Amino acid sequence: MAIDRPIAQVFAFVANAETAPQWREEIVDVRRTTAGPIGVGTTYQALHTHLGERAASTLEITEYEPNRKISFEGITGPGRFQDSYAFQSVGASTRVTYGFDLATQGHGARSVSNRQAADLSKLKLLLEAQDGAARPAPGAAEVQSPRAGARSVEGGGPTSR
Repeated sequence: MAIDRPIAQVFAFVANAETAPQWREEIVDVRRTTAGPIGVGTTYQALHTHLGERAASTLEITEYEPNRKISFEGITGPGRFQDSYAFQSVGASTRVTYGFDLATQGHGARSVSNRQAADLSKLKLLLEAQDGAARPAPGAAEVQSPRAGARSVEGGGPTSR
């Protein structure tokens, strides 16, 4: 999905998980639970819909490369998952690739794929409707050192399943 906004603006908006309720259909509310700049190890408490019910989960940023890639992992709550976003400049626009990995494979893969497309379309409309001033969270573009055990970000971008 190409979004007609600079990569730094798109990355900062997505990296601030508290913006997710504005463009992610299943996300009801997100609150940051750690202080400091956004980066690997930042955690959030999220309220979302899961199988028609509201459920809470804890999300943690497990990969963070400013203007290139960010991954959020569900570390508590129903189902283990990882949402990954890769960013690429294409002229004055930004291409966003959204990948989703569910620990319990095969459960609703088609609905996840359809939801990904709908969520990215909503993100595109939301950011392109702004006057170019999407407000990132303080520190959203600052680099944080990976914590021990964090996945490597080398080897290509995420894939949609």
